[in-house]
Amino acid sequence: MGQKPGGWFSFRFFVFLLVCLVLLGAGIFWHRAIESAAWALISPLQRARVGFDSSENQRLRAELASTTALIADRNALYQENIELKNRLNRNGATAVILAGVLMRPPAIPYDTLLVDAGEAEGVHAGDFVSAGGTTRIGTVGEVYGHTSRVILFSSAGQTYDALLHLASPANDSGVNTTQVVPVSMQGQGSGSFVGQVPAGTSVKVGDSIVFPGIASALAGSVSSVVFDPKQSFTTLYARLPVDLLSLRFIEIEKDSYAR
Repeated sequence: MGQKPGGWFSFRFFVFLLVCLVLLGAGIFWHRAIESAAWALISPLQRARVGFDSSENQRLRAELASTTALIADRNALYQENIELKNRLNRNGATAVILAGVLMRPPAIPYDTLLVDAGEAEGVHAGDFVSAGGTTRIGTVGEVYGHTSRVILFSSAGQTYDALLHLASPANDSGVNTTQVVPVSMQGQGSGSFVGQVPAGTSVKVGDSIVFPGIASALAGSVSSVVFDPKQSFTTLYARLPVDLLSLRFIEIEKDSYAR
C-alpha cells in the first residue's frame, strides 16, 4: 500500500525543519565559541594597550609638570632680573607699538611683512620688531604714512652679531650653567639663517641665539649642526622662533633704532 503524497510532504518538511534547527543551534554554539576565542585573543592586547596609554599619559603628565616647573623657574628668574635692573636704573624697558600684520609671503617678497603702523604712529626705520615679549624677528625697513615694511633677520644678505647660549647639564649643586659664544649670523631666507663657531664648541639643536644688551632678546634657535673634521669651525643653522604664517600681530620697539 503506497504512502499518500500529503504524508510524504509532511515528513520531508519535518526533516527540513529539523535540519534547520540543528544548523541554527550549531551556528549559535559556534558563534559563541568563536566570539569567546576572539575575545580571549583580543583581551590581552586591549589590556596591554590600556596599560601603554596609561603609562604614556603618566609620562606626558610628568613632562608637563617638568615643563611647568621650568617655566615657573624661568619666570621667577626673569622677574628677579627685572627687579635687579630697576634697582640699578637699568630696567631695559622699551615702549612698544602694537601693529597688525597686513601682508606676509607669498603675497609679498619672502622674509618681509607689511604691518598697519607707520610714521603717524611713531614708527621709525631701523626700529626693532618682535613677535611679543623678548622674541625679536627683524627691523623696520621702510616707513609710510600708516604702514611699514618689516625686514626679518632671516632675509637673505642680512648679517648681525649675536650670542649663542649653550645650555650645559646641571652641576653638582643642581644649577644649570650656560656658556655664551659670540656668533655672526647671516640670513638665508624663508625664516632661516646660518652661522659658524669654532670647532669643538658644544653647540646642539635647540640652543638659543640672542642679541646682546641690557634687554637680551631671543632671535632664534639652532635647528641643525654640521661639523666637518677637516674644518676649523662648526656650521650651525637656525630658524626664527615663530611661525610667520600664523603671526597676526607684532610689536615695534619704539625709538630702538637698530643701526
